[in-house]
Amino acid sequence: MSKFKILVKITGSIAAYKSAYLISKLIQDDFEVKVAVTESALKFIGEASLEGLTGEPVFKDVFEPGKMMSHINIAKWADLTIVAPADANTINKFANGIADNLVTSLFLAHNWSKPYLIAPAMNTAMLNHPATRESLKRLKKWGVKILPTGVGKLACGDEGEGKLLEPDRIYGYILNELNSHGKNKLNIAISGGATIEQIDKIRFISNVSTGRTAAALADYFFREGCQVTLLKGASAASPAFDVDIIEFQDFSDLKNKLQNLLSSQEFDAVIHLAAVSDFTPDSIEFNGSEMMLPLENKLDSKSEEIKIKFRRNEKILNRLKEWSLNKEIKIVAFKFLEKEHSERKGKEIAKLFNSADWVVFNSLEGREGTVQKKFEFLESKTESKRNLELNELAKVLLNKIRRSK
Repeated sequence: MSKFKILVKITGSIAAYKSAYLISKLIQDDFEVKVAVTESALKFIGEASLEGLTGEPVFKDVFEPGKMMSHINIAKWADLTIVAPADANTINKFANGIADNLVTSLFLAHNWSKPYLIAPAMNTAMLNHPATRESLKRLKKWGVKILPTGVGKLACGDEGEGKLLEPDRIYGYILNELNSHGKNKLNIAISGGATIEQIDKIRFISNVSTGRTAAALADYFFREGCQVTLLKGASAASPAFDVDIIEFQDFSDLKNKLQNLLSSQEFDAVIHLAAVSDFTPDSIEFNGSEMMLPLENKLDSKSEEIKIKFRRNEKILNRLKEWSLNKEIKIVAFKFLEKEHSERKGKEIAKLFNSADWVVFNSLEGREGTVQKKFEFLESKTESKRNLELNELAKVLLNKIRRSK
């Protein structure tokens, strides 16, 4: 049995060939797919290719014999509709209620209890034209999900916005809509990446955290239909999808932003894996004088010796439930533990479970280069799952959070 029924609409854009990959991916993942096209779309992609991918006839004509009511029946059939690519002509017709072909007629027949997505693709000037901008704004107000466009070199040779989003990302947005539509979304906060403690305007102390694990978890939870807020270090990796992002700099900045966020919104869970500085530079001694940090000006590099004093930072993990508006919030704590310190593991576990509901350990042994590949998930002080891949870990976390609701 197929997961969902997806109607893919294709309009006249040179990016139409990318829709074949999207359709193929949907079919491979057991979705049932039907395709409707404009006449201009068939100038860029062959009808035989689309029929071969779906095993279904391509819908293209309102007045095609035997399919006179297709614009009503297909609209009723589909669980979700995606227009990819959506050219400027079609977008502006949608917004003005023009129904002069099958694709635009289907739009007027759409059941608005079901998701409708548009993935624009056009020249930057066309995208930024007041008519197109106003149309996109109107469609969004009506309940259409407008996907972002890619940025780069366009087919016409121009550089800028307007590229069709890559099919894998479009697929992620489809999953998000299907997994969240008509449901109470889980609201998840994730922290990731390194804090940066300034010494002067150009120097700082930090660590090697890339934020890739946090970004990957944000993408996973987004695809599963969750509302995701990612607090990320300024230089940390970004997720593929447009989750809510809050950037932080140093320990104090992260602490304040997490406190404000948790005390102003109800979150179901916090996944806390930011690599937070244990110490913050407090003062510096050089040339016989002591100054508070960070310095307003660049540190004089002619000094023969400098001494930096650090002050210990409190554990943000210990304050998360206290700050939270939702007192039933679930906390996932990540902890890096080197193999040679494994004798400390028992003590670390006991401390972490004082503030967290679940714990995840990562180590150098689970890394390939700078990418963490393996994790250990602890459900309690005594129960654990070892050597989990990131997707396995994400699935475990999501299931635990859902069951706790």
